[in-house]
Amino acid sequence: MQKNKNLIRNIGIVLLNIFMVVSLVLVLILKNDYGYNLYWVITPFLMVLVLMVISRWSVRGLNVDRNESIVIQRSFDDTTVISTVIFGIIYLTIQFIDYIKHGLINNSIVIIIFFVVMVAYELITYLAIYVAKRDTAKLLEKIYNNKK
Repeated sequence: MQKNKNLIRNIGIVLLNIFMVVSLVLVLILKNDYGYNLYWVITPFLMVLVLMVISRWSVRGLNVDRNESIVIQRSFDDTTVISTVIFGIIYLTIQFIDYIKHGLINNSIVIIIFFVVMVAYELITYLAIYVAKRDTAKLLEKIYNNKK
């Protein structure tokens, strides 16, 4: 059951990233409202799915050793929280400025910059997960080799 949820979440992230690229192409080539609306609707859903991945891995963090596993978990939590907060502030700032000055979210430059921010946010998240998994594996290997 849990593997099905992970598979659905991973497929959702891949599909939303594909739709995001398609909407970016629609915005840059056709410059129609459909592309703009599709882009700004997909963004929060993609952020929610990435947050679900973060929370899923955060729950699975191993508490093998009191000192080192806490450092690994703390590093993961700090990285993901800071990147999520910065991404959220950028998103909300764009939406607030659009509320005051209509038409900002239909600007191609804003969409390109936010696309780069979104890709960077996803890369930072997956890099943090990779580093935490790698460090946990090294810790488990060290503990297992010391027990022999």
